[in-house]
Amino acid sequence: MKRTDDTAKLVDKKTIIYAALIIIVIVVPTVFVLQLLTSRPNMPKAAIIDQLSSSHLSQTSRYPNQTFIDLARGLLGQRFDTIDYYADNASVENYRQLPSKGYKVIIWRAHSALNLDSKYVAISTSDRELLTSYDEYMQNGQLTLCNITGDPYLYFAINPRFIREVMNGRFDDTVIMMMSCNGLKAGYTETAAAFQEKGARVLISWDGWISSADNDDATAHLLNYLVAENDTVSDAVSKIPEYSSHEFGSSVLRYSPVVPAAGNYQIPDYREVAPAKTQIMATTAYTQRRITAKPSSCLSKNEASFPEQPSACTVLKQRPSADCARRRPTG
Repeated sequence: MKRTDDTAKLVDKKTIIYAALIIIVIVVPTVFVLQLLTSRPNMPKAAIIDQLSSSHLSQTSRYPNQTFIDLARGLLGQRFDTIDYYADNASVENYRQLPSKGYKVIIWRAHSALNLDSKYVAISTSDRELLTSYDEYMQNGQLTLCNITGDPYLYFAINPRFIREVMNGRFDDTVIMMMSCNGLKAGYTETAAAFQEKGARVLISWDGWISSADNDDATAHLLNYLVAENDTVSDAVSKIPEYSSHEFGSSVLRYSPVVPAAGNYQIPDYREVAPAKTQIMATTAYTQRRITAKPSSCLSKNEASFPEQPSACTVLKQRPSADCARRRPTG
């Protein structure tokens, strides 16, 4: 009987040893892999911020263009495995997180506004004032309110202080294509400077007014030059002609800062497995399928020094009084 008990004990010990070995063989590598994945920095990605398509906007200020979005996705797919898309979720919180997401290219298709007093361009979010509260940011001057002409709602918009003080993390060699009027208007470049201080390699935008149709068209060509033709930023921007119309005047696409590190930059291929390059005739395809968009995704309507715009986004320093007609526009 004693021998049987000893045998049973031996079997139990062996079972425990085998179980421990199994745990070591399975669990330890699993934990190691999980730690490796969680500690791995964000893989380079691209983002399309399409605030102009957000369903939170009223029909008077909403400018969807799925043809352009499809084209942008196709071209960015030649450089990135992951392309994030923001529309309804083009929120204050997601704007705050942008530098920490690992984006190397951001196409920012959004309403913007000039602040004539503080000399900066604000970028609108999809957050309506009445649905969300950001009192602390507002009190600290890190957000402003955007009043889009014809739209009954107010939207929160980010400014240079938000970029410098609220945005989480830093950009790393990020190319920001700010698809809005006056993004690099002379005397209003503080927003661009704030992005550069936050680590962006270069910001590309317009020095004047431009219609949304021309804006989408120009950006489609710009992306084709940067990706399909592998041009430098300087060469790609120089190929975009000056856009001019009776309604909007003339506007030239520019980049900032105008230094060799920015102008000579080429967007690398960030894909983990890069297949053979294929040239996509993006501009031809886009021209053939181009949607006739509503005129202007931009701003200020009441400044005498600026042309009348069918759609306008005005920066407000505080919530407007009931008598909006008496408020002096600031953008």
